Amino acid sequence: MKKVISLIVLAIMVILPMKVNAAYSFDFKEVAEDDTTLTTEISVTITGSSTLSQIGGTLTMRHVTLGSVTMTDTSWTNVSTGSSLLFKAESNVGAGTYKIATVIFNKDGSATATDPCYVNWTPCTDETGSFVCGNTPIEISETYVCRNVDGTFYGKNGTVVTEEVYNSECVSNPQTGNFLPYVVILTGIALAVVVFTVSRRNNKLYKI
Repeated sequence: MKKVISLIVLAIMVILPMKVNAAYSFDFKEVAEDDTTLTTEISVTITGSSTLSQIGGTLTMRHVTLGSVTMTDTSWTNVSTGSSLLFKAESNVGAGTYKIATVIFNKDGSATATDPCYVNWTPCTDETGSFVCGNTPIEISETYVCRNVDGTFYGKNGTVVTEEVYNSECVSNPQTGNFLPYVVILTGIALAVVVFTVSRRNNKLYKI
């Protein structure tokens, strides 16, 4: 009987993982974009009893180059080299959300609407005691929402539109409407002058 129980325990130990997967979730997102740069933000959320001391990852870039890395959390230090990002904490950090860095990429001008620039980042952590890159890659692609690219206008849905539609959807005060209030005011003043002049003439006729 003891032999059977031992075999069952051994089987359970083989089937079950020796270590519970650490609870980390990474966020690599775009926060701003213009014709020359793509600004992104890297953050991590740690839950439960999990801890981290370093986060990094390799970048795969198309039509962009790595511009600058600015730390947004002073408890982390940037020790990146080239396109391999690496951020180290002063000590193991536990549960919480950490906005680690703002990363700016420079566009090289070769992207098109059908072949936009993008950045692929594969997060790496020290969750197993050694630095490994086993997490799912996160990709950011250039968007063509409310953009004027060399005279081609993209509307709020990212589709090609006319300049008029672009102005109505994306421009707060399109040029075509800037003079409308002035036209209304001038028309009102002109009408007031006409009414005043006619009334004055009528008064003179009555007096005669």
